[in-house]
Amino acid sequence: MFSPRNTESPNPFRPAVQYLVSPGRPRSNHRQSSSSGSLDSDGEGARSRMPPSDCNELRSASIPLIIISGSASPARRPPDCSPNSDTDDDDWGDNPSSTQQPFFMQDRAKFTGWRRFMYGGGAGQFFFNTPLGWQLYIGILVLWLGGCQIGLTIMNRIIMWSGYLQENYTSHTNLIPLIAGVYKFPYPLTTALIQMLITHGCLLLSAYITRWVSPCLNSAGLSGGVAPSRPWQTPPAVKFGGKNAGFWDHVSRWTAYKTGGIAGGGLFEFDLQIAKLVLPCAVIFVAKVVLSNLSFAYAQLQIYILARIAIVPLALFFTYFLGGTQHSVSAISSALTAALTLAIATVPQTSIQVTWESVAAGVFSSIFVALYPVQLQRTYKSLVASLVPQGDLLGTFPSSTSPDFSGTREEACAYWRLLHYISLLSILIFTPIVILSGELAIIWRNYYILDVFFHWLMVLSSGTGSWAVFWATIALTRATSPLTTAFLFVPRAAFLLPVMARLRIPAYAWVGIVVSWISCAWFLMARRRDGRELGRLR
Repeated sequence: MFSPRNTESPNPFRPAVQYLVSPGRPRSNHRQSSSSGSLDSDGEGARSRMPPSDCNELRSASIPLIIISGSASPARRPPDCSPNSDTDDDDWGDNPSSTQQPFFMQDRAKFTGWRRFMYGGGAGQFFFNTPLGWQLYIGILVLWLGGCQIGLTIMNRIIMWSGYLQENYTSHTNLIPLIAGVYKFPYPLTTALIQMLITHGCLLLSAYITRWVSPCLNSAGLSGGVAPSRPWQTPPAVKFGGKNAGFWDHVSRWTAYKTGGIAGGGLFEFDLQIAKLVLPCAVIFVAKVVLSNLSFAYAQLQIYILARIAIVPLALFFTYFLGGTQHSVSAISSALTAALTLAIATVPQTSIQVTWESVAAGVFSSIFVALYPVQLQRTYKSLVASLVPQGDLLGTFPSSTSPDFSGTREEACAYWRLLHYISLLSILIFTPIVILSGELAIIWRNYYILDVFFHWLMVLSSGTGSWAVFWATIALTRATSPLTTAFLFVPRAAFLLPVMARLRIPAYAWVGIVVSWISCAWFLMARRRDGRELGRLR
């Protein structure tokens, strides 16, 4: 309808690309048969009637209508346009990417039942692209993190309070003496260091597991959980031996060549710039763990919770002033009500022996517990920003042959880097503290329970629980907010108080616990409403 060949007069304009690409091309005096040729010939006919001087002025003074530059497109980059396209095929798993990606919706429509969920990106599209799936994903993270924190608290109680449990629980159950024995291991710093080492080993193992099952995760649309197998910028290849390389040559290749590991930079990955960026977060994490374990080891559970009751108010303060987050009136009211009623429930009915060191450690630990999720979020955003070049956009997963909504390559790399560097830096910072404390020498000289199987079974179980809490804390903070992560202290304490007291608590404590749970439900509804307003439930 609006084609130039249907107009009465020829088009006096010429596409700007021709002024840029072929300004000296000889003019054509005949009309082409195609529509693009019609535009060219009309433009040439209009220019042929101009004086030569006018044509030169038009050629020199014309402004192109199309800017030919190397700027990024608003859309996501295709895999073959990425700067590391020659090495990106295996960066996010061990399977090579296909050269042609199928038409996703047609392929997914062929699957039914559970296959629809596991193939064609069904799981990722459900969890990360629908409101119901996103709520279910957040609920799974909350239950996982809360359950692992409860289990870790019980494990640490068994390890450091075995004598106390033996005296108070023998007449009611035979399970506690069987698991814990009659020995007490009151060394919170050494216990925390062992748990950190086990956590780092579990992180390394979980990174390799995600790479091994990467075909399944990619087909399900969960590529955001796969650990990178290569660094963000591929280092030059290092050659070790020849065809008959021995065992130690392979070990040297594994340790020296910077691939694999937790974040894709090798087993001993250490980048000074990234370490400086993550160092404040690691220092806060070490302070949180040290002070919490000191308070937990030398105080009863009621005093331990009461000393840390300021976690939620401090989280509100830090998220507002440091994170710049505006909280609704419902979220603030429900959080403060839950903390206040929990404080009422933890007030002891009878006199309890309390040491000022445990109380002081608990009070100061609440500062770092509330500050840790805020610093986690800020460090994670800084890592993502450092991976994206200026003016570029977040890239997709080139190895994924299904629609993926679980995150971008930069977000996955930043997540695994955060896990690796916080764990590594925490071990490096915490090891001298344990050595200077003198606990290792005392344990080596005086404790003969180091060959007891159940003791090390509990230590291994607590280390595995520490690993589960460690990665889930970062995942929940990344998915929701630092306030949500810090607020989990309230339902966890409200569950542990009656359980550890064998449900024998006074009436006012039951009232405080029930109101605290109601306030938790109020907080949940307030956060859901705030999430809808911010567009967080996609």
